[in-house]
Amino acid sequence: MAKNENRFLRKTYSISGAVILGAAIALGIVYHVLSAQASMRNLTQKLREEVNQKAIMMEGFLKPEIALAEKLASSPTVIRFFKNPKDKNERKRAMEEFKSFNDAFSSHSIFWANDVDKEFWNAMKYSYTVDPANPSDYWYNMTLYETDVYNFNINYNPEINMTCLWLNGVVRDENKKPIGMTGTGIELDNFINKCYETLGNDFTMYFFNKDMEITAALNQQLLVDKVHIDSLYSQITDFNELILNSKDSATEGGIYNFKAGPEELGVIRYLPSYGWYVFVTGPLRAGKQKGISSLAVIIIIIQLVFSIFVIFIAKLHSMMHKAREASQSLVAETQNLAVSTKETAATAHDQSSAVKEIVATMEENTAHSEDISQKIKAVSGVATQTNTYVAEGVSFIEENMRQLQEIAATNMNTISGIRILGDKIENIWDIVTLINAVADQAKIIAFNAELEASSAGEAGRNFHIVATEIRRLADGIIDGTKEIKERITEIQQSSDSLIIASESGTEKIQEGVESAKVLEERFTSIKNASEITANSASEITTIIQQQAVASEQVLTSLKQIASGVENFTLATEHISKSSQNLKTIATELSAIKESETASE
Repeated sequence: MAKNENRFLRKTYSISGAVILGAAIALGIVYHVLSAQASMRNLTQKLREEVNQKAIMMEGFLKPEIALAEKLASSPTVIRFFKNPKDKNERKRAMEEFKSFNDAFSSHSIFWANDVDKEFWNAMKYSYTVDPANPSDYWYNMTLYETDVYNFNINYNPEINMTCLWLNGVVRDENKKPIGMTGTGIELDNFINKCYETLGNDFTMYFFNKDMEITAALNQQLLVDKVHIDSLYSQITDFNELILNSKDSATEGGIYNFKAGPEELGVIRYLPSYGWYVFVTGPLRAGKQKGISSLAVIIIIIQLVFSIFVIFIAKLHSMMHKAREASQSLVAETQNLAVSTKETAATAHDQSSAVKEIVATMEENTAHSEDISQKIKAVSGVATQTNTYVAEGVSFIEENMRQLQEIAATNMNTISGIRILGDKIENIWDIVTLINAVADQAKIIAFNAELEASSAGEAGRNFHIVATEIRRLADGIIDGTKEIKERITEIQQSSDSLIIASESGTEKIQEGVESAKVLEERFTSIKNASEITANSASEITTIIQQQAVASEQVLTSLKQIASGVENFTLATEHISKSSQNLKTIATELSAIKESETASE
């Protein structure tokens, strides 16, 4: 009996040790493979999220400035001024337009130059005259004749330790001919620091242009030395192919993954709006955090199984007569464990599916937010354009009022002149009356002289002739003054009618001035409303961009949860398989016990 028990115990120890060792080796291999795969998935996901977040920040930071720059370059007021910079009225209106855009840009800075006098203005002040033949002014011809809408020029100044982005826009006339340029300067250091503040500790990030020259980095010396990105990653054999692949991926809004080294992964994304690339790398160890919980579960299960077998074998020495019951109990427990692990695996699978659905919904919401942001930006652009048109309308109304007031003043001067003329005509009337009275007296005197000459006979004949002629002359004078009076009367009537008509015209002009004032007030109200609309649209755009960033962060967390659930599901499935193996072992042990009992 004792020999049979010892033989049974030795067989049990051998089988149990082999099974536990095999299970430990198998689980270790499975864990290593799954952990490596999970690490790569997690790291790739983290890198993609970092690149997408930085791209969203880039768009949100520069797109409003680009929209303002395009609006400034296409302003009708600016175009008219650039075509005729010597016109004082056009210059005055253009300066008001420049001042409004200067306040609108985030840097509160603006510059421009027209192609007529080539005067370069910066910060609302004249700086110097551009000489396109001078090599230091090469950017002028490049902007006017080699640029479609706008271009960028990044300049790092080591003396002030500052990186600036110069945004240059081309001003074109109605025939699309370049007639000048406008632009603004954007200080990039704060934006770059924000990008790096949110970057993971284990990650490295660079921005670079189409020539592979680094345009943004934590180490400012790289910008001073104009270092190329491929010199920092010599282990990447064909950097040009990497850039081409990223461009192909960017056409569909995606990013390109690559292996940056034996223990390092990377992603690159092309930003077509700017012609830049964002480049992020990270070590594989940064993705290994997700596998710790699975390893702990596996180790606990191995320890649990081993403990159960040790206790079971120890009990065999004192409880051989209960071996059948113990083996049957082990079968039942392993059966329950297998059922529980299957249920856990099913639950984990359902949770994984639910999380994936949430992730898909969040991605769709993020896309909708971006679409709404773009539409609101368009509304903001229309509001800004409306504000410009209304401002031009106010200028035209003010000019119209000025001209009406000049006409009214001229008309009043005319009325005053007519009244002075009337007074002088009245003086002429008095003189004519005096002449008429003198003529009447001369006529009476001539008549008396004629009578006296007749009384004198032959001696007064000659005197009679002279008196007769004098009387005739007096009659002619009286007839002439009568005609003059009639003409003066006609002139007075005409001047009175002209005064009445001029006064009526003055009243109409004054009514026109009052109507223009009312119209100016209405246009001013419309201008204020359009400014409020533009500002509100800009604020809404900022809020939606902040919401998009928050959604990206929530989406990142959900993807991490989904990855963890998938790892847990895989671990649960392996536990279920191990439980099935334990059930098989227990069944075999029970069969061995029955055969040993039968041999007794």
